[in-house]
Amino acid sequence: MRSTFKVLFYTKNQSVKNGKAPVMGRITINGTQAGFSCKKEVSLTLWDAKANRAKGKSEEARILNQELDNIKAQITKHYQYICDHDSFVTAKKVYNRYVGFGEECHTLMVLFKEQLESYKEKIGKGKAESTYRGLVADYKSLLLFMKTKKNIEDIAIDELEKPFIEDYYTWMLGTAGNANATAFNRVNTLKWLLYIAQERGWIRVHPFVSFECVPEYKRRSFLSEEELQRIIHVELKYKRQRAMRDMFLFMCFTGLAYADLKAITYDNIHTDSDGGTWLMGNRIKTGVAYVVKLLPIAIELIEKYRGVDEKKDSPDCVFPVGEYNTMFLSLKIIGKKCDCRTEVTPHIGRHYELSLSLNLNSLQRFVS
Repeated sequence: MRSTFKVLFYTKNQSVKNGKAPVMGRITINGTQAGFSCKKEVSLTLWDAKANRAKGKSEEARILNQELDNIKAQITKHYQYICDHDSFVTAKKVYNRYVGFGEECHTLMVLFKEQLESYKEKIGKGKAESTYRGLVADYKSLLLFMKTKKNIEDIAIDELEKPFIEDYYTWMLGTAGNANATAFNRVNTLKWLLYIAQERGWIRVHPFVSFECVPEYKRRSFLSEEELQRIIHVELKYKRQRAMRDMFLFMCFTGLAYADLKAITYDNIHTDSDGGTWLMGNRIKTGVAYVVKLLPIAIELIEKYRGVDEKKDSPDCVFPVGEYNTMFLSLKIIGKKCDCRTEVTPHIGRHYELSLSLNLNSLQRFVS
């Protein structure tokens, strides 16, 4: 991506002494700026503010202009080097290279990628795949904002200021058309990244800590008892679709999320002294313990897949869960087939509110 690049010189008139003012420089690249002192002075009578250099042919003017030309040439060289060897360029990055700063320039999207890779390695080991997918969507949103709004693909962390997150939030609600709750969550993701940078000592002050926004969550949709009954009794041609339906129903009757369903093994199932069957484990997303008394229908679903190892991650797993997108698409098809007004997704299953009037005896046919 082509960037705009400019170097100009000016005098610091508020620091005039003996008729001379310090000469300052400013690098401007894609709207980012870095100012610096040229460590030179010039008589105000010699300075041409419009031309950004000394005027006339005096020895003082000739020497100063030569030195300013040299400074500009050096900065241009460093600018070109960064363009040729890096994915993005900013004014501060060019300035740091010009003055010989040796420390590494830490950038926002590189940090984001690092956190994504770290999170991905922990999926199933205390981290949920659904959260990872959300972070990937957050990454793509932030990258799109910088490309279309800022004309950059990355930014140095120490260049971030509060207007950046304000612009991002406005862009999400406007141009991107994100829901208020989505924008709120993505703001928090960005804040989380900057807390990591702060903990590592890359920045002294968190630039976004004072920015606040309030989410407006939509009322959650639920399946009606009639819709659930249609899902239970619908004739499904394919074995894999029937398995997806069974696992969705188990989520409805236990409140488990997709990640928790995929994680449960027979070790999570316990029988008490009264013969009651319980499901015990820890939520993948939060690590919080859960204990669920299993209804007869849930127990029968477990037994239906005992010894059926096809599609299971291991023989110890209770259900052949598979990939999230596969379940999502299968449930979408099943929901349409059952004429459900509410979209049937893995997520909605765990929020189904079981009616006390539901006749559990009517559910036995489909598991037998």
